Amino acid sequence: SSINFSFCNSFSDFQTRQQVDSSYKEKGLVALTLKIVKDEGITTLLAGLGPTTFGYLLEGAVKFGVYEVLKPAVARFLSWAAAASSISSLSSKYFGFVLCGAFSGVAASAMLCPMEALRIRLVAEPKFARKGWVHGGLKMFKNEGSKGLWKGMNAMMSKQVPYTITKNVSFDFLTTVAYATAINFGYAITAQTKFAIPFLCAVAASVLSCISSQPGDMLLSVVNAHEGDKKVQDFAKEITKKDGLKGFFVGIRARFLHVGIIVTVQLLLYDFVKRLCGIAATGLASG
Repeated sequence: SSINFSFCNSFSDFQTRQQVDSSYKEKGLVALTLKIVKDEGITTLLAGLGPTTFGYLLEGAVKFGVYEVLKPAVARFLSWAAAASSISSLSSKYFGFVLCGAFSGVAASAMLCPMEALRIRLVAEPKFARKGWVHGGLKMFKNEGSKGLWKGMNAMMSKQVPYTITKNVSFDFLTTVAYATAINFGYAITAQTKFAIPFLCAVAASVLSCISSQPGDMLLSVVNAHEGDKKVQDFAKEITKKDGLKGFFVGIRARFLHVGIIVTVQLLLYDFVKRLCGIAATGLASG
């Protein structure tokens, strides 16, 4: 997770700049890059690299770890709940996955929130931390206290929870359907199949998770862009009043690119590491 997000850091910074600076809103990715480099220098493209690398190291470990650890526990609880209440639908495997995704999304939000707040501030205010991102974090803490680093927690959860649920659950669901379809048509499940199916499903999951989490991502950017005490709902009302629903999807083209790369690679690695550990490939009942 850390490596993927660090590699795509510049794309994330472009999207954030579009969200917090109206002068960049209508520019394409190439035009935006050229303008930023011309006005502020090429090093600006790496503005949020430090917080991104450290933050997503914690976020990725917690998100995937909690999701997998909770699966058997949640499945047992839902089976008990279904039997106790006589509501058989409670024991649905995918309902369990949704719950696991929600819990892991909240846990990941808690890990990532301070570093993402710092990254957004560094991108929105390029002169904020001339001495480096660690100094910027200390400066932010000194000026605003812990509240400044955590004021975007609600916005972070509105991004991370739907993002995690959509990414993980859609990947589980799509791979299950794809493998079942392949087996029904008589295709052998080879090493090539175990790459092709997860790859295509990961691409689809990346698109779905990008769309579902975009409104939360927009709110997260505007909440953390500058110092202040405005609440998430205040920003949401302003965006709705000014631009309507489309206002929450500013920067989504740049985000499709970087989230598409990140999620696809993440899910492929996630599936590969599971198999290395002796766990069944995602979507298969057995390895």
